[in-house]
Amino acid sequence: MANSYIASPSLGVLVALAIAIHNIPEEFAMAVPIIMVKKRRFLYMAAFLSGLAEPLGTVIGLVAVHINPAFNPVFMAFAAGAMVFVSVHELLPMARRYHKTQLFVLGTLISVFVYMLLAAMVPE
Repeated sequence: MANSYIASPSLGVLVALAIAIHNIPEEFAMAVPIIMVKKRRFLYMAAFLSGLAEPLGTVIGLVAVHINPAFNPVFMAFAAGAMVFVSVHELLPMARRYHKTQLFVLGTLISVFVYMLLAAMVPE
């Protein structure tokens, strides 16, 4: 997120909004199984550690881009590629296994639509 802000402040705002929207279902997906086993301490610790990943990555990315600004587009491309890889490698086979491929496609289309809305809301 910070590296996208370095590239363009409007891109940084767009990425921040996208990450915020993404984190809502992600945290529910992480919390539901833990709540079911009723281990609150573990839930809080897992949520805390999960929440540290983004700030830690931000600091590492900012330091690296400060040292060499040419890293910025590489980091942004890597992050985008990682998300595409996870979607195709993990979610698509799962959708096929449960015979819900159409929901995967629908979710992909909705996410593209949400991104387009966010991009339209953030001035360049």
